[in-house]
Amino acid sequence: MTGQHPLKDEWQQLRPAAEHALNNLLTEISAHKDDPQSLFEAYTYAKEISARAIQSRMLAYLPGENEQFRTLRTKIEQQMHARYRDVVPERLLTVPYGSKTHERLFSLLQENLATPVHSAMLRIVTGDDVHTERRARELRELGLDVDWSTREGINTYELRSLDLDFDLIPAMVRNKIRQTKSLRADQRKQILRDAGIPEDG
Repeated sequence: MTGQHPLKDEWQQLRPAAEHALNNLLTEISAHKDDPQSLFEAYTYAKEISARAIQSRMLAYLPGENEQFRTLRTKIEQQMHARYRDVVPERLLTVPYGSKTHERLFSLLQENLATPVHSAMLRIVTGDDVHTERRARELRELGLDVDWSTREGINTYELRSLDLDFDLIPAMVRNKIRQTKSLRADQRKQILRDAGIPEDG
């Protein structure tokens, strides 16, 4: 896939520093010094700079903007409005999970369509060791066919197809209504009743 030139340039800029840091780390590992402080410092720096370099290379490999992701979100929005525009205020008919992080995760899964992707690969894209897998699972809440499994203790994610499950739309609308703090509890209940969406789910 064609990446953005600034990201390719960033990779070219970071690569020599990453190579130097990793070579320095190998030297420190081979040195077997009694005082390990320089080893720890070499590792810390190598880990940071190599992570930045590999992330820039990964993002350059992926599209800057994913039209397929936006097309699928548009289809969800159209279905949402077709079902509920007469009974739910328009401001509540919004499709969630449209951040750049979600888009990048989708791009990586799409690039490996129908093939499991190691969770560590997802973390390279986001640069986040804490929330990445939750963001990947949120793609399933859009109705995307994302499968999660554990193989030999390793989490993998697989976009099995580009088909959408529109049956998840009521849950999206319900969540939006619940999260809208400007609505009173009785207003939330009334909108859900008008839409025929169960309060629990």
